[in-house]
Amino acid sequence: MRAKDHDTPRSRRPTRGLASLLNGLTLVGIGIVLLDFFFTGRVDQYLHPQFRPFTLVAGIIFCVIGVVYGAAKPSARCCLDGECVHENATNPLRSVIAILVLFAPLVAGVALSKDSYDQRAVLNRGFVQDITKLPMRANTVETGAQSSQATSSEAVSEPLPQDTPIGSATNDSANPAAPDSGDGSAQYLPKAPDGNVALEVTDLLYAEQEESLRKIVDGKTIEVVGQYLPAEDAKQFKLVRMFIVCCAADARPVALPVEAAEQIHAPEMGWIKVTGKATFTQSEDRTHVVMKADKIESVEPPAEAMLY
Repeated sequence: MRAKDHDTPRSRRPTRGLASLLNGLTLVGIGIVLLDFFFTGRVDQYLHPQFRPFTLVAGIIFCVIGVVYGAAKPSARCCLDGECVHENATNPLRSVIAILVLFAPLVAGVALSKDSYDQRAVLNRGFVQDITKLPMRANTVETGAQSSQATSSEAVSEPLPQDTPIGSATNDSANPAAPDSGDGSAQYLPKAPDGNVALEVTDLLYAEQEESLRKIVDGKTIEVVGQYLPAEDAKQFKLVRMFIVCCAADARPVALPVEAAEQIHAPEMGWIKVTGKATFTQSEDRTHVVMKADKIESVEPPAEAMLY
């Protein structure tokens, strides 16, 4: 007789079955969204590479749990060894509300998201033009400035090596502005197909802090890719890249000031490649870098739009 007290009335079983099905579909839907982000590459705009595999794992787990939950036999109570702990939520209305609260906003965000930062978002987050202001970078740079030159080379100058053998590289590029073997650094500098030095925005900001880095890039023709953000002066603008430590929530715009010889015609936040030379000026206690552009051209976004 006591076992019958826990039996589910036949009239309520379809309702509970519908609730379980809706809850299972909600979990499966969330899993599908995560898997879609992973396999379409959209997750690349939101997460550091080391965290992206977790998106795949989470999507699979959500799908499996959703299928199991939706296919499980509905029960009015949660019972173990004859002890019933609590009543399960079996009202389909609550399941519909869960879909509206959890799943619908997620789908809307996926459909409406641009997977990029517009000018307003960049301006609201504020520019970083000092490498010491980047997350997880301040201590590195400060420590390097106070330590010996060897330690500084390892801790601070990550983008470009400093201790380079002299005369150990050859220059087979036809571009006379490319690094030659005489400066001893040519073999270490990343090269573009045309022979110019290919650097990131952060490389030049590091050079503000390290004199040895400034010597390496001094006089070199450099190519830097970023997003165009205009300034009040039509011949000046900022070349912007987004820097993330973990995910899009902590993304910070890293900006390189650029001066051009003529007015720029490029869409706001469009991807461009700037070719020119980096100049460094001293102001009070800081060294500031400005890119003097000789050539500006539109390009496709890089495979990794974020810097890490």
